[in-house]
Amino acid sequence: MTSDTQPRTRAESGARRRAAERPADAALVRTKKRMDLQGLRALAVGLVILNHAFDWPAGGFVGVDIFFVISGFLMTSLLYREYERTGTIRFFAFYRRRIRRLIPASATVILATVIGAWALFSSGRFVSTVWDGIASLFFVSNWRYAAEATDYFAQGAQTSPLQHYWSLSLEEQYYLVWPLAVLVIALLVAKDRHPRVTAAVVSLVITAGLFLVSLQLTQTDIATAYFITPARLWELSAGATVAFCMPLFDRLPTVWRPMIMLASLAGMIAAAVITPASQGFPAPWALVAVLSTALFIAFPWHPARRSWLNPLDNPVLTHLGDISYSLYLWHFPALILITEAFRGLPGDKTPVPAVVSIVVTLVVAELSFRFVEETVRRSRWLEPSTKRKRGARLSKLQSYALTAGAIVAVVAVVLTFVVDRQMRGGADAGSDGPSQAGPTPGATSESGGDAALATIQDQLRAALETKEWPETTPSFDSVVAGYSRDKGTDACANEVYPGVEQCTWGAADAPISVAIVGDSTSIAYVPLFRALADASDGRLKVTTMGMYSCPWVDVSTAMAIPSYQAACPKRKELAVENIIALKPSVLIVTNTYLTVSHYPEGGWVTLGEFGTGLDNYLKRVSSSVGKIALVAPPMADKDIRECYSPRSSPKDCVSTVDETWKLRAAAEAKWAKAVPNAVWVDTRELFCVKNSCPAFADGIPTKFDVVHLTEEYSRHVASGMVELLAKTGVDLSGDAGASPPPSPESTDGDEPRAGSPKGDAGAGQERG
Repeated sequence: MTSDTQPRTRAESGARRRAAERPADAALVRTKKRMDLQGLRALAVGLVILNHAFDWPAGGFVGVDIFFVISGFLMTSLLYREYERTGTIRFFAFYRRRIRRLIPASATVILATVIGAWALFSSGRFVSTVWDGIASLFFVSNWRYAAEATDYFAQGAQTSPLQHYWSLSLEEQYYLVWPLAVLVIALLVAKDRHPRVTAAVVSLVITAGLFLVSLQLTQTDIATAYFITPARLWELSAGATVAFCMPLFDRLPTVWRPMIMLASLAGMIAAAVITPASQGFPAPWALVAVLSTALFIAFPWHPARRSWLNPLDNPVLTHLGDISYSLYLWHFPALILITEAFRGLPGDKTPVPAVVSIVVTLVVAELSFRFVEETVRRSRWLEPSTKRKRGARLSKLQSYALTAGAIVAVVAVVLTFVVDRQMRGGADAGSDGPSQAGPTPGATSESGGDAALATIQDQLRAALETKEWPETTPSFDSVVAGYSRDKGTDACANEVYPGVEQCTWGAADAPISVAIVGDSTSIAYVPLFRALADASDGRLKVTTMGMYSCPWVDVSTAMAIPSYQAACPKRKELAVENIIALKPSVLIVTNTYLTVSHYPEGGWVTLGEFGTGLDNYLKRVSSSVGKIALVAPPMADKDIRECYSPRSSPKDCVSTVDETWKLRAAAEAKWAKAVPNAVWVDTRELFCVKNSCPAFADGIPTKFDVVHLTEEYSRHVASGMVELLAKTGVDLSGDAGASPPPSPESTDGDEPRAGSPKGDAGAGQERG
């Protein structure tokens, strides 16, 4: 993406071709005037842009890996040539060039993106974008995104328009240490008979070691490995190894070079098609793109005549390579912001926004290259004062510009802190405990016990008829920015279980005890039952035993976060032991209705396998439990973080009860019938009117992502849950009589088919 090897104009390109026709030092031509590398840059940025815009080619993200190899090669070539020429490396001169080359264009894009985010995003998303901009400006954004990759509830969050800056951050971290490393290597091999060959061997050993590190990091945590520097350094080091080896590679006869060039191009294109994002990346799968790129760089082919035979050496691709840095900087903010601007307009949810963003990117990148990149690069900015006396006036203007930029940055940071604090203050209010108590357990209404459900249905119906986003508590902006969950409940749902005592609420001697187990969808019901316990006058206590991302079934399921993967089997067994020891009056079991996959072998877990795994656990604990209630989770459809914006309307966030949910519901009802003291609880009345489920009700957001309830809404529907449980024979007043579970058929009369294999099709990974 970046380098100090300056892009060549077409006039310079012509000079290169004339030089190639004359006998000349091959290494000099290849290191200083490699126009094919500009074409390679164009290919790399094109793959990235197409992948981001159209999800095609599927592995187009390897364009970043191609950039890494190019950068490692060019930087090492530059630094080692300087050492060969002068016997040292001028670090300050190197970093001055880097700053002139990178910072102006990068800061311009960040500023433009933040302004666009302010105009188009909700305040919560805008604040997040500002923080992303600050991290990007100081080249640490890859670590910021890596941290978010390990946050369970950050999975699936709205994409930052500055997320692509992670690769720039990683490169600059590499450049902080690599110049010194090159100098050390050069000094170590200086007295060797063949110093470049020895340096290449040293670099190859470093590359191999870094690859093994990447392999380990990828296997340990693939989500984090994608962003972090240690997992990617081997790719830049591969380019460095090629740079050291160039004199050796120069000996290859020209006759072989066209075939090698075509083979390496085929390898890069194949990598863009076959490289998977979900497993084995960056190591070992990035090897295909990295080795193909290294091969292309190592054995260049510059035909003196018919240069068009080299597909990457032509005026169009060369110019796109010239502006590739600006193209990369602008393409992602343009895509995200223009897609957001199209929300609700003709063309929304079509390829039109992506096509428009590419056109805008080409235009803006050209302007940015000419008037920002090149203007600053050719200036005397940051040069020693003896070299810039003639540019005194320009330096003064630059000083004013830098001062103004610094003021803008400071103001932006201050405003971000203020807005962020205000938003978090609103979001955190009451987060240490229930703010809305539920009804006294067992209470009934004059209308036969369904008054709460009737009220909830009226509220949901009113929400479906709302045309504009209402004021809510918490606000949608705070929900989108980062929903704050109760710390006590959250502590009980992570990898290390703090114990039954810490995870129990209500009077210790309460006659009715409720235990809750399952994955994160079960945790979303904990505030509901805590509210009931608080309002029970000491008659009810609740204990949670569930864990995020860990369905309570006797099946090993795959998870996105390695630490959760390791903890889940122990947590499930611990839950069984605690249930048998506590002997609760009621056991609430809630698992995701999204499809999960096997671990470690992969492949979807079928309905039959999931049901058998659940039945194994239910049979182990059924004799120790008064009543077992398999409580259905909410519908997983629209993600509020994606569908909500100031330009959208509430109807854009209305979820539906899809076939996957109905099939899972039918199967779970069938499984409940197989256990004598178990029932299935249909929760659709808490969230939906028929098949339509709004994003809010009674001024409360229902979910904070695609499937998890907000704690406020969980408490809000506590009365309704009491009535639903009572309908199935689970009376929290203490009279837990049994009655047959209701049919899970849909409210519109469509009977789901239990056990249908279509229940697993296309549902994707479990998020619950």
